[in-house]
Amino acid sequence: MMGSGNGNITIGYVWGIPIQINPSLFLILALLTWTLAGGLLPAAYPEMSDLGRWLTALLTALLFFASILFHELAHAWVARRNSIPVVSVTLYIFGGIAQLGGKAKTPGAEFRIAAVGPASSIFLAAVFYGINQGFGDRGYLGASSEWLAFINLILAFFNLLPGYPLDGGRILESIVWGFTRKQETGVKVAGTAGQIIAYGLMAIGAFRAFQGDIIGGIWMIMIGFILHNAATTEKKAFLQQGQLAGTQVSQVMGIVREPEVPAGLTLQLLVEQHILGRGQGSFIVTAAGNPVGILNLRDVSQVPRTDWDQMTTGDVMTPLTDLPRVGPNDELLTAVQLMDANQLLQLPVFDGSRLAGLLTRDEVIHHLRLRSEAGV
Repeated sequence: MMGSGNGNITIGYVWGIPIQINPSLFLILALLTWTLAGGLLPAAYPEMSDLGRWLTALLTALLFFASILFHELAHAWVARRNSIPVVSVTLYIFGGIAQLGGKAKTPGAEFRIAAVGPASSIFLAAVFYGINQGFGDRGYLGASSEWLAFINLILAFFNLLPGYPLDGGRILESIVWGFTRKQETGVKVAGTAGQIIAYGLMAIGAFRAFQGDIIGGIWMIMIGFILHNAATTEKKAFLQQGQLAGTQVSQVMGIVREPEVPAGLTLQLLVEQHILGRGQGSFIVTAAGNPVGILNLRDVSQVPRTDWDQMTTGDVMTPLTDLPRVGPNDELLTAVQLMDANQLLQLPVFDGSRLAGLLTRDEVIHHLRLRSEAGV
């Protein structure tokens, strides 16, 4: 296991795609195991021993997250078949997400990528139902499979709700896009539908809370709130993507190359000579004249000032080998999505094997501002 730079933990790779888990997953894993062992399993299988209940609950929780991973990998597989790169697959407290490195180019591709998610959950529900029929009430897997068949079926139908950010919202987007020939119309319809569904969930949650189901009501309100924010973000992100699409990285990255600083330079001298002295904020760190990493003000600010005399740029830099990279002719949208997925302030730009410079968020923001002021 290793950190990914965005707080997630990379546990492995599938088809070259990093599989990450958010630390919040450990919380929901513990809660789900406790809920199953403390309530559902004793009620359904009173003859099961305490150890058996806890082992079965843990197995069920792990298989549940494996089901979510299978669902997201299905999205990733179809996306790759439609020539869309997949940046990562991440599991977190509210489910999972396959971070795509681009948008579908046709309504058909969007439909296929979205529809395979619920289809994979229905497939898993059928598999677990078959296992349950074969094992019955015998053994841990027999007890787990009944709940897993039910929950995968519920997830499939929930994901089919026609609104962003759910798969059903993307299916709706693809259908509207296909009829109107305008992807923007599909995004607006799916985004608005997602907001309406979110308001409905929050209203139902409030009603349940007033009826006495406080925990269930609050939980549903939280889900509605998260869905509403995600739907709103999707709509805004698409408008921004329209401004980034068709623009090459070389058209936005600075003409002036970021300054190079040696890996042995202390942070104190970096601040005095470059940051305060020249107002520079992003740096390429070199060793023996070769670029080996990048450094910015955020990296420096995370080091206590009392350590600036001892710490060097090489100590706090981010190695180039740990960063995704783009080329000058790559689409700006792809570069921004890579920065978002990895929570980066800048991205190395390589012209072949040569480091051409850095693409920074400030440059992207400046580009968007100029387009807005020009009315483009």
